[in-house]
Amino acid sequence: MSPLTPLHHLPRPAQNLPYLIALAVAPLINLTISINSFHHFRNLAGKQLPINHWIFGLSEFVLGGILILLTINLLRTLWLGHHQIRKTLFAFGILSTLDLLLNLVTITAGIYSFKLGSFYLLVIALGLYCSLNLIFLFWYWFIDYPGQVRHLHQPQHLCQIIFPREAVSANAGWLPGCLDYLYFTVMTSNTLGAPENHSPVGTKVKLIQLLHSTLMLVLLVIVISRAVNTLS
Repeated sequence: MSPLTPLHHLPRPAQNLPYLIALAVAPLINLTISINSFHHFRNLAGKQLPINHWIFGLSEFVLGGILILLTINLLRTLWLGHHQIRKTLFAFGILSTLDLLLNLVTITAGIYSFKLGSFYLLVIALGLYCSLNLIFLFWYWFIDYPGQVRHLHQPQHLCQIIFPREAVSANAGWLPGCLDYLYFTVMTSNTLGAPENHSPVGTKVKLIQLLHSTLMLVLLVIVISRAVNTLS
């Protein structure tokens, strides 16, 4: 079996859908936040934004355009059944993650420059939280699932994430589903670490979880705490 198992390894093609939807919805949330923040900042600045906010806004719109083109390419790839779909998904995931980072930097700069707070910032934080979880739901599946499939055929092959059910011998042949990865993702966000009885053992998933926890910590400490402290 090849080192990179294509998405066609799934038992049914429909099982791809939740992760692809997550990867498609996250940039839409980020783009909505970017457009809303851009107009909000412009109103607060009296129609003239400082140069750094223009740069942030321009980079967001350029990245949004790239993501839209990638979405079209991804749909075309799925329709034609191209075997290099993982390369397209990897590029899409990288750009979606960069989009999230730009949004976090933009909102953090807005807090400093325009003293953002209250209910508006809380709504933005909720959007960023949803986007963050959708993006990392994709990454955990993208990195771990091919190894789970290889593990079925080669038991000596180690997975990136060890789920508690895998430790039960009666469940030989079990594969994690969307709910398993969603639970792992949300609990990592809420606790800033792996859920109980779940073990991230692979180097790649450890790096992804390190980035995930760091971004969530920034969201909690800077954005959400500011929003809560300024609620009247």
